[in-house]
Amino acid sequence: MVIQCADLFTKEVWTLSGLRTAYVLFVLHLGTRRILLAEATFSPHGQWMGQMARDLLMDCEDLEIAPRFVLHDRDKLLIWDFDAVLTGAEVTVVKTPFRAPDANAHAERWVRSVTEECLDHPVLFGMDSLRRSLRVYRDFFNGHRPHQGIGNRIPERQAAGAPDRPRDLPEGEVTVECEQFLGGLLNFYYRKAA
Repeated sequence: MVIQCADLFTKEVWTLSGLRTAYVLFVLHLGTRRILLAEATFSPHGQWMGQMARDLLMDCEDLEIAPRFVLHDRDKLLIWDFDAVLTGAEVTVVKTPFRAPDANAHAERWVRSVTEECLDHPVLFGMDSLRRSLRVYRDFFNGHRPHQGIGNRIPERQAAGAPDRPRDLPEGEVTVECEQFLGGLLNFYYRKAA
């Protein structure tokens, strides 16, 4: 059973006309904890939501994922077009009960992670800076950040069925390297191959 969790949250972004509210739609693949979609707009109208659902289905096809269920809350912004496209592709849309954020806990946890680890720190000026930050964080989250829910594995490694990295340390000195993202806001440390 392939379940995906979707949600929408807001982020304030500076523009030339002042502070504006941007809406971020994301979809998380529950089995691998991989973020499949993370897009932002100032106007989440029906046509945009329908396009996001089509983009999600294309990404799933590229990743050879056959989604059966998409879980999301009853947010008025997740409007009919999003559900209609998914239902037309034979994906069952499951809506959580009213005022029950724990019913979609994995999505709510990602909102907390992306805001605390990424979006709360820089001053975002314009939609391009928000989209760039989301893209970099999604790539970091999927490719470098271990998750307790999947045995402290990295989502892309989990999805690929790759073996865990060896836990035993090699003999002698070990060199630790650091890969930085978003100007050092996010860091990934690893042992350099000998």
